[in-house]
Amino acid sequence: MSVRQLWEGCDAAVWAQKLDGRTKLLVLFLVAVLAIVIDNPRTLFLLFTASLLLHLFARISVYKWQVLAILLLLGLWGSMFSQALFFAQTPRTPLIVLIEPSMPVLGQITGGLSVYREGVIYGAVQGIRSSIMLTLGLFVCWTSDPRQLLKALISWRLSPQIAFMLVTAIRFLPVLAAEAGEVIIALRLRSDTQVGRKSVIRHLPYIAKPLLARCLRRAQTLALSVVSRGFFLATARKNEFWAFNEKIVCLMLVAFTVGIAVSKVAYLLSEQGLYFGDLRIVYDWTKLYL
Repeated sequence: MSVRQLWEGCDAAVWAQKLDGRTKLLVLFLVAVLAIVIDNPRTLFLLFTASLLLHLFARISVYKWQVLAILLLLGLWGSMFSQALFFAQTPRTPLIVLIEPSMPVLGQITGGLSVYREGVIYGAVQGIRSSIMLTLGLFVCWTSDPRQLLKALISWRLSPQIAFMLVTAIRFLPVLAAEAGEVIIALRLRSDTQVGRKSVIRHLPYIAKPLLARCLRRAQTLALSVVSRGFFLATARKNEFWAFNEKIVCLMLVAFTVGIAVSKVAYLLSEQGLYFGDLRIVYDWTKLYL
């Protein structure tokens, strides 16, 4: 699978490709809000599992699963490792002492360096949050045609110029990666070097100019195409049909997200002294699950 095909949504299940762009973007936004509001690790893990199941039901290819796994592992590992070392809140329980405070030079400079249990847990929670957003973002990217997202943004009365720039930026990333691969192959053939990582690293300083020239040519062609088709004319815009069942699902998810946010705010206010006895069930439920 080429780099360009890796980021396109041409091999996803039919139901995932037929979903309206407005539905995908709205669900992505609402789930991102839930990932920020919820603090319970178990609830966050269930939300993360649900986002992975979407990829499974959409029949994402094995290569894309590999990319997703690598990105998730890097994000989780980076978050847990950094928080385990530099967790500043108290209390904190050291699991492993890497640098003793009494060690000459390094101990005096750093004040000691340890791996903290609370930092690992806190980093895991933050890593799951970012993993949820990353997983759903890739789901939208891998199951959507750029025209779907463009029509969705325009239907929400977003400026056509801004909507076009956003979608073009998303679409241009795989194109840029494919162009870089072609430039590296051309440089390798011209210099008659063997295939390998060393040859790629050797030619990296020389890909900027040809890659920039290719990007400028593509940008000029794209600009002429957009202007010639009258994309930015008001008469060319029209409202797209949004399926009724998708609207119902989105409204239910909006109501659920608003309810979760209100429950969280009410619980935080109760901790500050603004307590209502009638909302005790809401407070208990929020403490257990949110």
